[in-house]
Amino acid sequence: MLLINIESLSDNELRYIAQQEELEDWDSLSREELIDELQDLYDEDDAVLPDTLSGSSRRKFVNTLTDIQSDNVLSLPGVEPLPESYNETSIHLVMKDMDWAYVFWSLSTQLRSELEESGEDLVLRNIRLDANGEQVAEYDISVSLSDDNWTIELPHPGYSYQVLLLSVRGGKERVICRSTVLSTTKSWLSSHPAELHDDVTFRVQFSSLILKGGSVIGIRQIESLIKEAGDEYSEEAGK
Repeated sequence: MLLINIESLSDNELRYIAQQEELEDWDSLSREELIDELQDLYDEDDAVLPDTLSGSSRRKFVNTLTDIQSDNVLSLPGVEPLPESYNETSIHLVMKDMDWAYVFWSLSTQLRSELEESGEDLVLRNIRLDANGEQVAEYDISVSLSDDNWTIELPHPGYSYQVLLLSVRGGKERVICRSTVLSTTKSWLSSHPAELHDDVTFRVQFSSLILKGGSVIGIRQIESLIKEAGDEYSEEAGK
């Protein structure tokens, strides 16, 4: 099943879905009427809703999304199935959150064959760059020809990162492809930990991150901020 935003569909796509659902007068309805009819149709069909939703949540879910079969989606005008792989060599780095990034890559058919014949090892190299674009650190991850994606850690906010895919044989390295540079942002509070001394600021920033027992939820940046603020406060108190 695929969830689709009704209002983002074109008129032709709306009419196609309405025809597949056998709505009356689907070919003469206006766009607004088509959207209303389809929303009403799926509003009546509890089967498309998660069992955990109820009441207003269920209605909101249906009014925003329509559920249609995958086979019907592939039959929509201009929609084609995604290929299992692309015949090109490239690598892409995308941020998932402040701690992690997702990297995925593809190899051309010819290059894949060459690597299989040569028996070269593949390595992902994660490079950390400073504000001037100078390399300050790197680490390698061994991958295989059957791999096409990985999750990498971004342990230092405020730096930039780039990932290279390399082949290695006999101590010699060859860069196969490199990603664009991904920049991360250091939070304002991380540069102003003393602001956490103010009770109001602390409550606004962290009230939703405090567990029932009074401890802070396990987020590395938050724990680091609190530790820095505590250390700075201790130093000031000792003066």
